[in-house]
Amino acid sequence: MKKIIKKIAKALIAFLGIWCVCASIAAVYGVSLYFPFYISDEVEIPYHRMLALRVTILLTFAYYSIKYLFSESKQLYPIQFLDTILKIYFCSALIIGIRLNVATSEFIVLILFLLMAIVTHVVSRPKLRRFYYSKFSD
Repeated sequence: MKKIIKKIAKALIAFLGIWCVCASIAAVYGVSLYFPFYISDEVEIPYHRMLALRVTILLTFAYYSIKYLFSESKQLYPIQFLDTILKIYFCSALIIGIRLNVATSEFIVLILFLLMAIVTHVVSRPKLRRFYYSKFSD
């Protein structure tokens, strides 16, 4: 079971990483790539998505600022950061989507983010975290 979770998590994280690189490169060339596979030329990102990203960045910064003030010596793994971002994005996008009455299809995309947040939460637990690091690392 642990090997299956490990493979699913690695595939999911690889997909997200590749998607982020592709979306970044496309943005440089003036092409907007919306999650998961919507491509548009010279059209602005929908307001509710930009607002959700802005709120996510601000809340993530606030969360880690407070965490630093109270426990500055705790080590943070990259999977934990990804887990935090996905959880905050899901919650903020859900609240903003409800508040702004966005289309139902936007909530289907949020289900994908919820599934990713669940997977990253499971693999970021201390029992499973060792999958991402070699036995020779700290």
